[in-house]
Amino acid sequence: MRTIPLILTALLLMNFTIKDKGYVIKGTTKNIPQGEMIYLKVLDPNTNSFNAIDSTRLKNDRFQFKGSTTYPSYALLELSKDATEIVVLEDGEIVFTYDYNDELGTSTTGTKNNNQLNYFHNSIKKVQKEANKYRDDNQDILTKAITDNDQVVLERLSSEFKVYISQINDIITTQLKDYSDSFTSAVILYQRLDNKNIDPKEAKTYYDRYKENIKHSNIGLGIKKLLETPPETSTLVKVGDKAIDVSGQNQEGKEISLYNSLGKVTLLHFWAPWCPSCHETLPIIRDLYQEFHAQGLNIFSIALDEDKQEWIDTIAKEKLNWNHIANLYEIQIQYGVKNIPTVFVLDKNGKVIDINHLDNNVSEIIQQELNRQ
Repeated sequence: MRTIPLILTALLLMNFTIKDKGYVIKGTTKNIPQGEMIYLKVLDPNTNSFNAIDSTRLKNDRFQFKGSTTYPSYALLELSKDATEIVVLEDGEIVFTYDYNDELGTSTTGTKNNNQLNYFHNSIKKVQKEANKYRDDNQDILTKAITDNDQVVLERLSSEFKVYISQINDIITTQLKDYSDSFTSAVILYQRLDNKNIDPKEAKTYYDRYKENIKHSNIGLGIKKLLETPPETSTLVKVGDKAIDVSGQNQEGKEISLYNSLGKVTLLHFWAPWCPSCHETLPIIRDLYQEFHAQGLNIFSIALDEDKQEWIDTIAKEKLNWNHIANLYEIQIQYGVKNIPTVFVLDKNGKVIDINHLDNNVSEIIQQELNRQ
């Protein structure tokens, strides 16, 4: 009689279990009201918008989502009207922590792509924290230099602050160029294409390096769609034109106008609190204001928003300490603005010298114009 080897017998008797496919998001929050509705939204590459696929109520500062996806998916967790965070939907347990009052207290980890994206975001946050500390430590010196019109000190502070901006740009550029075949780089590329902050030809070279799992994901399809979409018609107000004077009430109810707010250089900034791309670029425009305001830069922001309280809260939370008016779609039509954020760079007389979407060269354009005066 032939006998079955003991090892084979043991294998036959074992109960094999197949690991469940799909994602589980386990979320923990701080400083979000109990009972708040949490939405899980996924990018629709055909419409370039995020659509809700699931929702739940926050209970005891916790929430959970379960689901499945064929390819990694670019998604958002909407925690409140003014709080959204990126998450990559992929197989595995995703651990999400969030503190409304502490940007550094937010993380998304547990799976490969979320770990990589979290590491990238932490690298950016680390430099931003150092920049904020530098700003706070030197606030009194800056205030005195402005009062005394001490250009030597102002230029020194400006030069030192530029180091942090340069570090952030280097982190983004390195991720995009040296780790191009990664989901994190795809997130950066999608956002830059959506914001029109990258030349389509350059973007195409990065897209061509992606493996099929990224190309077939919603963000890969979204990038492909943006690359194939013809550029939008240009604005009605063009470079060389004098900006149209506009006015409205600021967040305190005071009537203000563009012409009365002109500096040596002025950024006319179209945005909206509900716009993810606008939120992405708020640190850029805030840094520009902190760097150049003492030299004569003013900013006049026009928010395309019907929720006044959301607009006021966003200005306060993001420390956007310049002139604002809101809910003025007729101004958007007058200027022919089709995408936000859009910035018109004006000289001291209100003439448009550049129109862009907060590209990397805005700082250079501002500095060049200031140097002419």
